[in-house]
Amino acid sequence: MTRSRMLTAGGALLAAGLVLAVAVMAVPDGAPGAVDADWNRLMVRVRQPWMVDAARVLDVIGGGWAAALLGPVLIIGVLLMRRRARSAVYAAAALAISAGLVQSIKGILGRARPEDLLVSSDFGSFPSGHTANAATVAVVLALLFPRRWVVAVGVCGTAMMALSRTILSVHWLTDTIGGMLLGAAAALLVAAAVGGWASIGWTRGPASEQAEAGEGPVPSIRPYRPSDLEAVYDVCVRTADGGADARGILADDRLWGDVFAVPYVQRHPDLAWVVESGDGRAVGYLVATDDTEAFETWFRDEWWPGVAARYPTSGSTRPTRQDELIGYAGRRGPGREPHAARYPAHLHIDLLPETQGQGLGRELMQTLLTELRRRGVAGVHLGMNPDNTGAGAFYERLGMSRLESGPDSTMYGLRLD
Repeated sequence: MTRSRMLTAGGALLAAGLVLAVAVMAVPDGAPGAVDADWNRLMVRVRQPWMVDAARVLDVIGGGWAAALLGPVLIIGVLLMRRRARSAVYAAAALAISAGLVQSIKGILGRARPEDLLVSSDFGSFPSGHTANAATVAVVLALLFPRRWVVAVGVCGTAMMALSRTILSVHWLTDTIGGMLLGAAAALLVAAAVGGWASIGWTRGPASEQAEAGEGPVPSIRPYRPSDLEAVYDVCVRTADGGADARGILADDRLWGDVFAVPYVQRHPDLAWVVESGDGRAVGYLVATDDTEAFETWFRDEWWPGVAARYPTSGSTRPTRQDELIGYAGRRGPGREPHAARYPAHLHIDLLPETQGQGLGRELMQTLLTELRRRGVAGVHLGMNPDNTGAGAFYERLGMSRLESGPDSTMYGLRLD
């Protein structure tokens, strides 16, 4: 979802909410008012004690100090613990703007509440502040943690909050609809303003937006082709030294690719994608396996025996960098990765500097995660050079968690269920 689409969706929702506000106030005896009266009578007729009790709980959770302080503090605190400070700023801004918008409209309209309300509340019925806050939280969390279950929980939670307000007769039906429209609009419009800066999920970078706008040749993502093999070797070595160019570090530059990239495109071409530049060059890739244990067995039994002869060790008493990498490849096998049980898939992603900062890394990751979820894979992990702090921050912005790691590699994982 590009910023332009979030801006369009947020603007449409805001406009719809404002139109509804004008309708219910300008024509109080019109269709919206009649629907409100009928719905309120229905809620009074069908509500049961357990429904009222549940609605009272949601009344406490969704308003007052819980909504104004506790909820935002919990969301911001979790984001800060995950080292997503910019995402925390986005969440705080969206919640604050949503609350400000709701209170402003309440003050302007001053709509009367139903007379038979079961809980005390503040001035102004339109829009429902509880429902608006629930909608804002739902959209914020869906954008920051882009998973289907997060969306489902958010939709259900917002609907339950809206229903609870009419069960308590503290709001008209149109108040809750307006709250949903305005709360979601606030979250989307703030996301459109800060999405790239805050690394919000389900967004795409400048390259995608330029492509949609027709602004000339831009990088794009496509499935791997066998003709990309040499480019994969090239990108791998040019990013192998903690993200920097590693050409000349080893006696044979192709060793990097034969350990960290090429085996994946040979065994799993269906889990490999490349970034193609506007002039047709492959300038980045993501390669993966959906079953680490099976892949490592294949690497040990078939792949490495087939290429190991190309890379003799130096015979030096002090191992060279190439000796160390050969030794690592020779030790690979099943049962050596402690995170494979919980995070069965793993990946490698490398982009040349010319492609970075355009949202392509995020697009590659989302492409992989979508495919892994489609296959029912429970989780994915990766290892990275501890010195590559930029990559670590990128993975954390994607929602990955840092796992127990050794001194030579920093591990990240993401559950997909």
